[in-house]
Amino acid sequence: MPGAGVPAAESPGWATAPRAIEPLSAAEERDPAALEIARRFNPAMAMPNGGDGPWPVAVGYTWGGGSDLQARIVDGDGKVLRAGTALANAELDRRAWDELPVRDEDGNRIEYWIDGPGDDRVSAAHGISDWRRRWREAADRTPTQYAHMFWLNKARGELVIQYWFFYPFNEWLNHHEGDWEHVNVVVSGPSDLGLASDYRAIGYEFYFHGRRLDTDRAMHVADHPVVFVGGRARMLWWSGEQSGGSYPRPASYPGVGGGIGPLAVGDDTRGPVRMMPADSFEVVMLPEPSRLDARAHPELSWLRLPFFAGQPSVFGNPPLVDRFGGGKPPRQPARRADWNAIGSRPLWSGIPVGE
Repeated sequence: MPGAGVPAAESPGWATAPRAIEPLSAAEERDPAALEIARRFNPAMAMPNGGDGPWPVAVGYTWGGGSDLQARIVDGDGKVLRAGTALANAELDRRAWDELPVRDEDGNRIEYWIDGPGDDRVSAAHGISDWRRRWREAADRTPTQYAHMFWLNKARGELVIQYWFFYPFNEWLNHHEGDWEHVNVVVSGPSDLGLASDYRAIGYEFYFHGRRLDTDRAMHVADHPVVFVGGRARMLWWSGEQSGGSYPRPASYPGVGGGIGPLAVGDDTRGPVRMMPADSFEVVMLPEPSRLDARAHPELSWLRLPFFAGQPSVFGNPPLVDRFGGGKPPRQPARRADWNAIGSRPLWSGIPVGE
């Protein structure tokens, strides 16, 4: 695996240079060059957990089990006032649903969610969670990465490609559905989108557990960085095999999962079991939400809505995890501070050990 690198001790030059962040123009989003650039640099992924996944898939996996789109009306204090079905399952791949209302007549916000296949309860008959049983039985588990671009500094030709990974469930220490993770790849080239071969990678941001690592070097295969997906962890008698966090190398990352003293939780990416080459992933471009043509791509309708790809609560989390939101699915990427942003989370101050 050529190009082995280490996380920078402090932010590299591209991360501290003056920024002039702006979205791609509508014409640039439509340019076939955007997809070609995204494909040139999309990551390979080193997976833990016996190679059994889950690996990143399309969000449509969530409703592939037959669930309807649900809506809940929430007041200013977060209390759910009313809930019900917003759209039947059969319609989700066939008609646009991006223009559903986001406020009710009284100004309360409306959130949308789908209960993905299975849950985290383990059956005696199968010895695995219902999530994993349904995953193994799923008809479509096509590896998928979503890509979104913005200019870090157009005058300097610095472009950021955000690669978003959707994991349908997370069985780490905090169980939840609809796990979204991402990395940023910073490339340099023409200030107008040119050929993919005109660009070179100059930096990377790896995100995990509310923190990030910046580096100007990464392990890579050709032009494709390798994402080592978070793996083994333990806290008291709770343990997990895959966290979804994205790391730059195989190592132990002490304390990244939070906690203090004996309750501090690390993440271990050593000994990955399954290497998924970059070209094994479908790359799906995510435009600015306001430009989404949901009539052409109804399966991306969620991009314009306050949407949560998962059930609102689970069954097997450690005490207090759910109380602090650990069992809830995260909101979709375009509704997060990470969208069109670099350095959106604090730098992790620890040291990877034990490669």
